[in-house]
This record gives sequence, structure tokens and C-alpha cells, in this order.
Amino acid sequence: MRHFIYTVLILSGVLFFNAAFAQVTFTDVGPALSVNDPGAAQGVTFLDVNNDGWLDIFLINNNTANKLWINSGGTAFTESSAGWGIASIMPGRGLSAADFDNDGNVDVMIGNWQSSIILYKNTGTGFINYTTNAGVGFTGYGGTINWFDYNRDGKVDVFFGNNGMPPKYSFCFRNDNLTSFTNVASTIGLFDSASVLTAASSDYDNDGDLDMFVGTQSFPGSPYTSILYKNNGDGTFTNVTAASGITTNYFTWGAEWGDFNNDGFPDLYLASTTGFNQLYKNNGNGTFTDVATAMGVNTGGSCYSCAWLDYDNDGDLDLYVARGQNTPDNMYRNDGTVFVDVASTIGCYDNQHSSCVSAGDFNNDGYVDLYVNNNGSANRLFKNNANSTNKWIIFKLQGVTSNRSAIGSRVTIKTGANTQIREVEGGSGGKGQNSLPLEFGIGTASVIDSVIIRWSNGAIQRFANIVPNRIVNLIEGQPLSAENLANSIPSEYRLEQNYPNPFNPTTKISFQLSVTSFSSLKIFDITGKEVATLVNEKLNAGTYSVEWNAGEYSSGVYFYRLQAGDFFDTKRMILLK
Repeated sequence: MRHFIYTVLILSGVLFFNAAFAQVTFTDVGPALSVNDPGAAQGVTFLDVNNDGWLDIFLINNNTANKLWINSGGTAFTESSAGWGIASIMPGRGLSAADFDNDGNVDVMIGNWQSSIILYKNTGTGFINYTTNAGVGFTGYGGTINWFDYNRDGKVDVFFGNNGMPPKYSFCFRNDNLTSFTNVASTIGLFDSASVLTAASSDYDNDGDLDMFVGTQSFPGSPYTSILYKNNGDGTFTNVTAASGITTNYFTWGAEWGDFNNDGFPDLYLASTTGFNQLYKNNGNGTFTDVATAMGVNTGGSCYSCAWLDYDNDGDLDLYVARGQNTPDNMYRNDGTVFVDVASTIGCYDNQHSSCVSAGDFNNDGYVDLYVNNNGSANRLFKNNANSTNKWIIFKLQGVTSNRSAIGSRVTIKTGANTQIREVEGGSGGKGQNSLPLEFGIGTASVIDSVIIRWSNGAIQRFANIVPNRIVNLIEGQPLSAENLANSIPSEYRLEQNYPNPFNPTTKISFQLSVTSFSSLKIFDITGKEVATLVNEKLNAGTYSVEWNAGEYSSGVYFYRLQAGDFFDTKRMILLK
């Protein structure tokens, strides 16, 4: 028996080594899936327009038809913009998506250069132009759009940034009644005459409401610097840029909030076309420090968009930077104390005129993919090949008293000593948007110790001991149940370590099946005698969790073995009474 235990430990060490050092790679599947349209792309987002659980792709072009690719099970896309009524030909500059009328269908706003803003209402089977009805048909001079419920009334509002010279005032449309909007920018304090290139909202000071960063077309000596607006909590904003320590003298085209060091405070990355990029570390006291040079992410020039994502699911945020002028894009892997550019070695290398990037898991395998649109050349869909054993969890949030898209809601997860936060974004990185679902990597942790959801209206929900490698559909105020734990199809068989371990008297054992299999899960004592059978039946592919109550057994070492098809695995657990 000693020999058996020794073998298990050695194999576990090998598995840990492989998990820790396996190189996650990407493959451009744009041509194979026919989503590489070589147009004049300006903005892109992953979104689920038909509520089938799979992320579709919406792309806007400059004076050529927009593209809407409907996702069929993560393996095929169908171009459907005409059928869905959204194939307009306009001087498109940017877009963002949110369910503005809380009817369960995600809507889209498009910014056009020197032309009308367009708001498309999703009916569930198509889009209708709702611009006039909504009262947002203002002439736009740009396209950065950020949905955010700034007054926490359960209706998502929208900030629209205008750019150009001379500078144009931006708009902030307050959602009045889920059908119409009022421009309140001048009355709530979001009314500087800066030439706006990007906008990104986040609760940077952790006080429960969304603040706003506005990136501008600034230069040394220019009065039009980028701006950080603090939400005062009473429906107004204050310009706190000077006190915050954020200084920009560049054309800031991309801005993205993300907690890269897992300290619980959102940090801010800025992508510039005319100067060095900046990474502003949130000091937790209302001030920021630029650590881009120290962290190795101060790439300068021709940078238009950026996205935070944990591409290798190791539990910290990595960073993709989209660059134009035929300059190679960057994928910065977060190694804790420094970032390393690995784009050329892991397969997400692009050297065209990249104008926007969006992150989302289009095939529901738990590993985040990337869409990079190139103005004037083929676009890229970089599929994450998921060649790692690191675990993950995805939350799809649905507000009830909060806005339906849950924009502004924050999820905090804890696995051991590691704490991570994510916020549902209403626009990100520049002229586009990452997907609304929140994706977390958790490394080798076998269980998520706690999950805290702070909905955008301030309500708090808490859950504990969540099994990873699943998609969680969570409705505000409702408990977790079998109905809202939507299992994606695992890519491999796997037997997890039981939790808790040691235990008394009950413990949970989780496993996953990549194909439908006759499966057995049995318990053995230290002599090899079978003491319990927990599973002995044919199961569909998916993730499972079963409980063993060992109340009638004595303290000691036990083993549990999973057999599914040709797959075998055995793990050790300890009962302490």
C-alpha cells in the first residue's frame, strides 16, 4: 500500500508540473469559421443576441456593411446582419451593447462620424432602429460608448464621447423610463469640452457606484487632458483628475479597468497612439501611480485598444494591446511582478492595423478567446486552445431590481489566499466591448471558497464552496441551484480532490466527463476493501458533484476511484472524527 500511495503522489506532482508550466496557445480560426471579413472595421463586441447561451459577434465598419455572426454551438457562425436588420452602411466608429429596456434582449448603440447616433432595439428575432423613439439621435463625432447605471435606479444609462477638433461636448443620456433618454451631461458634471477618444467606467474607489474615466486627444501643453470623474453618489460627478495623479499628454485611444495585482482595487491601463502606454496602479486612497515601465507594459505608439483577460486561467489578469500601422500587437502575460510579451510565441500575433479587440469565451470551454478587428485587412478570431489543466468559472448575471444586463455589478471570488474581482462592463478598451459574462481563472484550486456578488443597486449575495469548471447563470436574489449551474461540455475526463479534506462526516467529490460514459465512483478503505458506491450508471458529458456521508465509518485514510469508459483515476482523502 505504501508503494501505491507513493505512486499517486508522484503522479500528482507530474500533473502539477504540467499544469503550472504548460504553454497556453491560440489559433486564428477566423478563416475557418468565416468571421475574418476584410472590411474597414472600427469596433467589435461579443454578445448573445438570441439568448441561446452562445456568444455571437457584432462588428461595425466604416462606410461598409456591418456584420453580425450568429454562433452555432461554438463550432460555426452564420453572417446574419441583414436578416436581423442591423446591416447598415454608416461611418461607424464604435459600439456597445446593453439591455436598455430590461426586456431580456441585449440592444446595441452605434457611434458614427459626423452622423447620427443609432440605437438598435433587439426584439428577440431582429433589431429595429429605435433612435428617434429613444431621443438619442444626436450628431456624433466619434464612437466611444459606455453603458453605466450612474444613479443606480435599475435602468442603464449611456455615456457617448465626441472627438475631433475643435473639441465637441460629449453626451450622457439618462435612461428615464426604459423607452426614452435625456442628455444630462451638463447638469451632472460630465461636460468637459475635451476631444474624447475612449471612456471606461468602474467603481475605482470601492464606494458602490460607477465612476468614469475619459481618455482624450491631448498633447504636451494641451488644455484637453484625460479626465477622471468621481461619482458623488447623488447623481453628480466631480473632476478629480489633478488629485488622482493621472496625467496624460498623449492621444489616449484605449482605456480598460482591471485589478492586475488582485488587491481589490481596479487599476487602469491606457493605450496611446502618440506616446507611451500607461498602467495606473490604484493605491486604494483615491490616488494612482504609473507603474507601466516597472511592469514592462509601457509599449509606445500606434496603440488603439486593450483588453484585460486571464488567458491562461492562472488566477491573474493578462493584457492584450491592439496596435495599428502594421505594428505587432502585444499579449502581456502577468507573471506577478512583471509582464512578459508572449504574443509571437503563443499564436495571437497580429501585425495589421488593429483598431479594436474584444475578449469573450465563444465556445464555452472556460478559456477566453479574442476577436481583433483590422481596418483594411482580414480580422482575427483567436481561439484559445485551452491546453492547460487550470480551472475556471464563468458568471452570467441577470439583474432584477438592478439593470437587467447587471452592468456595474461586481463579483469577488476567493480561492485560498487569492482574491479576484471582476465588474460587468458596458464598454471597454476603446471603441468596443468585452463580453458581459465574467470569466475567472483559478489555477489549480479544486474549489472556490467564496463568491460575493455586489449587484449594481448595492444588494449583496454570498455563496460558498463552489465547484469550478462551470458556467453559472445567476439571477439577482435567487439561490444557486442545479437549474442555474449550466455545465459546458468539458474537454477532458477529470476527477477532482474532495472538499473539504480532511472532513467530518461529509465531503463532496466532483468529476467531469468529456463524453457520455458508463461511470462508477467507489470508495475504498486503506486495506483496499470497497465500502461505498456513489455512482454506477450511464452519465451524459458534463460536470458532477456527489456527497459522501461517512458518519458510520471510523477515522482514517480512504480512497475514491472514478472509472468512466477507459478513464481511471484514484485520489486519497482523510476522515477525522
